[in-house]
Amino acid sequence: MEIADHLTNPESGNYSISIGSDSVPTQGSTQQPLVGAYVALLLFIFVYCARPEDWIPGLSHAPLAKITGVLALVALFFSLQHIRQRFPREVFYVALLIGQLFLASLFSPVWRGGAFQATLDFAKVLIVIVVMAVTVNTARRLRLLIMTQAASVVAISAVTIWKGHLVLGRLEGMLGGIYGDPNDLALAFVMSLPLCLALFFVMRNSIWKAFWAASILMLTYAVFLTGSRGGFLSLVVTGAIALWDFAIRGRRGYLLVAAVLLAVIVLQSSAGNVFGRFKGTFNPDEDTAAAYASAQERQHLLIRSLEVTMEHPLFGVGPGNFMQLSGNWHVAHNSFTQMSAEGGIPALIFYVLILWSGFRNLRATRKFGKGRRQTQILAKGLHASLAGYIIGSCFLSIPFSYFPYILVAYTTALLCLAKKSEAPSWKLEAPSLELETVPQIYAGSPS
Repeated sequence: MEIADHLTNPESGNYSISIGSDSVPTQGSTQQPLVGAYVALLLFIFVYCARPEDWIPGLSHAPLAKITGVLALVALFFSLQHIRQRFPREVFYVALLIGQLFLASLFSPVWRGGAFQATLDFAKVLIVIVVMAVTVNTARRLRLLIMTQAASVVAISAVTIWKGHLVLGRLEGMLGGIYGDPNDLALAFVMSLPLCLALFFVMRNSIWKAFWAASILMLTYAVFLTGSRGGFLSLVVTGAIALWDFAIRGRRGYLLVAAVLLAVIVLQSSAGNVFGRFKGTFNPDEDTAAAYASAQERQHLLIRSLEVTMEHPLFGVGPGNFMQLSGNWHVAHNSFTQMSAEGGIPALIFYVLILWSGFRNLRATRKFGKGRRQTQILAKGLHASLAGYIIGSCFLSIPFSYFPYILVAYTTALLCLAKKSEAPSWKLEAPSLELETVPQIYAGSPS
């Protein structure tokens, strides 16, 4: 019966699921192919999300992201013999998007060299997506990746609150790149909130639960400190979706009470700046003049990005070049029109298809993963996170950030794992067993 349990209980022993001619190790398997590529991927996620070179002395001159990216590529190259599955369609959408952006760079009427370099920097995301598609073959690996990203952003929020400074009452990002602007900072925090909530329910250890609960409180507080209107709207939508999935549909009434208490605490301590900026959106009074001017500027940039799209519908003006045509050297503050203006309408179509693939994957995951608690929880967290990105990206120009593509890659891995878990029992194999012993095992006693 012990061996029979190994065959029938996916968490008690070693087996592999055979799909067609492929044999894919599951969480219980002792064989873990592509370990080197996965470790490099894990390091890359940490370096990209935590940016240790920006706040740890001595690392500022080390190109950590490039080093880990190269390691992932090399490890993947030497592990090609383990790759059996077909790539999901979203991987091809990313490849097509990158190809379109290279064409946009080639035909750019503004600055071809700059557009090519911007595209080259963005194209590295394809390596990350491919490595993730072939190495994240167990639930444990996927959970560890999500934990690494969420914990990294939590660390950024702690460092920013501790060492950051306020400019016009807003918390400025103390780091460069993806955390240099308070609006970008707010969206990164919002996208991580549902991931922290999902990890809170997935973890069984009380210490980890306390950590993720404290992380939710700190991230929410940091979003309000940024004074980002787009971040606040994204937070409202993300919170509503998360509460609907986890509290109402999940029948966790205490979560609604906790959300109300959290809202009261945060609103009392840090919400004045956000609401003041919302008030200034349509009010040019002296005390809200900065917020009003910002709103008017963004309206102009939105219209200008649409005009540039109509002027260059096929290839745009090249990645990174819209600022030179904006009239005030600003980005479009809308990821969708930024993509269409710089990459053309085909690039916008590929971008939308990539994001839509994430939602489609999650819808299928909930179907295949019925009855599997961890799968359902992670699907709910990723759904709220991806929805938060969609809302926030309508007010920010971050289509070339890796965050949305990594989120979609998570949904791809989760769907793949959910499908494997639904494989019929007759496709379970136990290679270590002799063929003549199998009938005896299923009979429950020796013949």
